[in-house]
Amino acid sequence: MTIAYLLLYMYIMNDEYIQKGLDRAARCLKVLAHPIRLMIIHLLGEGELSVQELEKAVGISQSSVSQHLGLLKDKEILESRRVAQQVFYRLRDARLLQLTAITRELFCRME
Repeated sequence: MTIAYLLLYMYIMNDEYIQKGLDRAARCLKVLAHPIRLMIIHLLGEGELSVQELEKAVGISQSSVSQHLGLLKDKEILESRRVAQQVFYRLRDARLLQLTAITRELFCRME
């Protein structure tokens, strides 16, 4: 490791603002580290969906889907809106699809 990289590393680790951002990024990546949640992100890349639509698409119970959605919303990955009795979810930032696309390219290729 060169001196420049070492100094950059020390700067990043000592800068409170950057450290908070890295901590937040790590928490979000931990939440994304689940196949069901990755599938939900992929599905929401096509547009807003209701809990019931996600339940059918993912093939798990509504309560399980709701738990996953709650975690993603808590980490500010998703946003929701309510219309009468239905709750619709969407991606908070479409750039998240770039991250999941890279993940699929790296790990979901047919060899």
